[in-house]
Amino acid sequence: MAAKKQNPRTRQAPDPSDKSVIPRSRHPISRKNIDKDACTIMRRLNQHGHEAYLVGGAVRDLYLGKLPKDYDIATDATPSRLRKLFRNCRIIGRRFKIAHIFYGTKIIEVATFRQSADKDSGDSGNPAEGIVRSESGIILRDNAYGTPKEDARRRDLTINGLFYDMKTFSVLDYVNGVRDLKARVVRMINDPDVSFAEDPVRMLRAVRHAARTGFEVEGRTMDSIIRNHPDILQANSSRLLEELLKDLCSGAAAPFFKALFQAHLLGDLLPTLSDQLAELRGKHPFWRRMEALDDLVQSGKEFSTPTCLSMLLFTTFFEEEKMWSSSVRISDKARSRLLGNFQKSTSSLQIYRRYTERILQVARHLSSFHYQLQQDKIPSKWLGKNYAPEVLDCLEIELESLGKNPDQLKKWRKICDQEQRKREEKRRKSGGENGENETENSPGGRRRPRRRGGRRRGRRGGDGKKTD
Repeated sequence: MAAKKQNPRTRQAPDPSDKSVIPRSRHPISRKNIDKDACTIMRRLNQHGHEAYLVGGAVRDLYLGKLPKDYDIATDATPSRLRKLFRNCRIIGRRFKIAHIFYGTKIIEVATFRQSADKDSGDSGNPAEGIVRSESGIILRDNAYGTPKEDARRRDLTINGLFYDMKTFSVLDYVNGVRDLKARVVRMINDPDVSFAEDPVRMLRAVRHAARTGFEVEGRTMDSIIRNHPDILQANSSRLLEELLKDLCSGAAAPFFKALFQAHLLGDLLPTLSDQLAELRGKHPFWRRMEALDDLVQSGKEFSTPTCLSMLLFTTFFEEEKMWSSSVRISDKARSRLLGNFQKSTSSLQIYRRYTERILQVARHLSSFHYQLQQDKIPSKWLGKNYAPEVLDCLEIELESLGKNPDQLKKWRKICDQEQRKREEKRRKSGGENGENETENSPGGRRRPRRRGGRRRGRRGGDGKKTD
């Protein structure tokens, strides 16, 4: 394939005399620590005449001596060009089209340089065509392409605005990100009020990076978060849930939610929980549970989304404070109010139905499991249920938070695994022996032919009531 002619706006290599270019001798990043597939993508783009840089959190983590979890790349190649260059590429996104390049289960995100969001700014001085805003200023569409410098200025935080150039092994710093890394400061690149108006989720990101790194949020940025915190509800509710889950399962949930509470954002997202924390302060069991969750995640444990959400929301299910402890069996009255309390406490978030049912199952049964453990009994009739693994995980977190030894749960987990294997074996046998009679939801079975005239909803007697 012939090399593509380079974009005249981005074809020039970084000028070593430019103060924004930090040569290899003045920074600690080594290409040996960069994911080999990310290096392959950048090399291929360079070979076909495109600029390509490692960007964002990966550069920040490498500069701090940490191993990045994700690798993002920015380039002057458009999404359609990326699809031609990489067969393992999928274009996603409506607000801003990006490419996901797949290597097995690993995904590397590649995005085209974005143009400045300010109408009269940018290297060219032209209006930022392709950017669509809502009446409140939130960016709805953002398919306006620009230069590396413009792209850096479009990012949220200075410490996330660094680029790494594989060709020269240099770091490009157009936003003074290295200065803030050394000073351990989280600062918005542009005016915080404008940045948060464009994308309110940036408030969560600023708090997140401060919590994870132990950095301090710069005063002007924090003042803006406190001033604009109600605007967080203008963001898409499913996106807000996605952002919270990143921190809940990160191993730094306790400092994140503490910072969220201090910035008044928790009161917008989870008002019931925020009111409880304001009343009890450090005595609330939420804090010990988040610390235990962090300890277990940092030790290598992995938990499902329903498990983490159950620990986050558990006390919001109950109006009586005594039931916030998992060792107190819940009353029938409290059990009947679980769904209503759940919906009230999570009204600002869009929690998927598949998660909701499992979370409510955990809320119903966690105290029963804990009671059986205290009585040195095995809850045999429940360990075969599909919700048992999540309940056991929540109970392990609870015991860890209380300083108790969770080793007794190992025997319960073995029974739970055995019951699960029995269910799977039963489904396989049922599918193999009676495949022609299996419903469409049965694994391994053939679908029944559709009825003509549609599926019946149940026979009715002469009085109009169902008889089956």
